[in-house]
Amino acid sequence: MRLRHPAFLATLLLPAVAVLGAWRHAPAPEAPPVLRVVKSATCGCCQAWADYMATQGFTVQVENREEWTALRRANGVTRELESCHTAFVDGIVVEGHVPADLVKKVLREKPKGVKGLSAPGMPRGSPGMEGPIKDRYTVYTFDAKGVKTPYAIR
Repeated sequence: MRLRHPAFLATLLLPAVAVLGAWRHAPAPEAPPVLRVVKSATCGCCQAWADYMATQGFTVQVENREEWTALRRANGVTRELESCHTAFVDGIVVEGHVPADLVKKVLREKPKGVKGLSAPGMPRGSPGMEGPIKDRYTVYTFDAKGVKTPYAIR
């Protein structure tokens, strides 16, 4: 079969060429942020939080340690801000059972002077600490010296 109208053929091919050209030049999808979690090998709630963060789009790497107080202090986590695990993602410290939406918000907004987020202690009902009782708790931002500021109440 011979086409008598080359313009007809061009009409069919141009959209396909445009789609292929756009696909070829489209940026690659961003890799999920890598979250390094430092915790005790025997802490179930820490592992539950790490698993939760993986379901929220983070690539989670777990590092089990016996002791990491010096690491915390070097990163602005004071005794008052401590919880049961410490995590690091894109230059931000995440201490304890901080909800993923708050971590994502800080990563997106990059507030000036913020070194990290903390949910001090082990609030019942927080991610990784789910159960029948839910405590009301404050998540703080903190700077490199450990000066904390209330960020969200959950």
